[in-house]
Amino acid sequence: MSVQSNRLSLSCSCVAFAAATLSFASLPASAQLTGHDWQKTYSLSGTPTLAIETGDSGLDIQSCGECKEIRVQVHATRDLNEYRLEERQEGDHVFFSFKEKPHIGVHINWRNEAGTKVTVEVPSHLDLEAKTSDGNLTARELTGKLQVHSGDGSVTLEDVHGDLHLGSSDGNVVIRRATGTLEARGSDGHMQIDGQFSAVQLHTSDGNLDFTLASGSQLNAASRIESSDGQVVLHVPSTLAADLDISTSDGHLDCALPLTMDHYDSSGNHLHGHLNGGGMPLSVHTSDGNVKIAAL
Repeated sequence: MSVQSNRLSLSCSCVAFAAATLSFASLPASAQLTGHDWQKTYSLSGTPTLAIETGDSGLDIQSCGECKEIRVQVHATRDLNEYRLEERQEGDHVFFSFKEKPHIGVHINWRNEAGTKVTVEVPSHLDLEAKTSDGNLTARELTGKLQVHSGDGSVTLEDVHGDLHLGSSDGNVVIRRATGTLEARGSDGHMQIDGQFSAVQLHTSDGNLDFTLASGSQLNAASRIESSDGQVVLHVPSTLAADLDISTSDGHLDCALPLTMDHYDSSGNHLHGHLNGGGMPLSVHTSDGNVKIAAL
């Protein structure tokens, strides 16, 4: 991912969370823990970087405004000695991991795990890499390079700004009131996104996509929206200037925008035209689903 002369090159084929610059591999194990609650505050002197990974718990990240610390709280429904909690700090870089310990043989747990949660308060400006392997993830009022991935659970981002990267392999995705650039990929769940973006790369492989490009948005890089198995509903500002390429392999198109047409397939499956004189390319494609596009 690179930005040169205000042009952003985005790849829809790969969200490289596995190759992120932050590593959890060197986290030292904590001492033996007991009870159900744990908390720690990390003091900061500058803009922080937080790498956090949780398993078998929810993760909630929220801004504490202009504070100069990161605060982590853990509440578990089972005793903490059944989890592996690892953490360290290097200057303004904080690393935290909380996962259930592996069990040898057959392990059957009849207790409710819904209450296990990691809550984090951070300065509003930071670089974030957050991963959950079995639990919902929420983040609010953050600005920076934000990378989030959920392996099994929903993702909700609200009032987030900057360079946004999101992946979800089993769960719904909701993004509200975002600004900046967005790359998002979901493999089993619906996406509902609204924000003022300058570039987007969106893909769902099994779920509907409802995307609103908020008023004031103007694309400065080629953007693409794809759904492999689900419908796409797109709302764009009436002032948006773009070259639209819209197609569906198995569905129908409903485009209510005033386009200057270059191409229209008589089958009704493909059209290409210019919106407000044209601009950056914006392509929308579904393999198995309808496409509906309208002005705000």
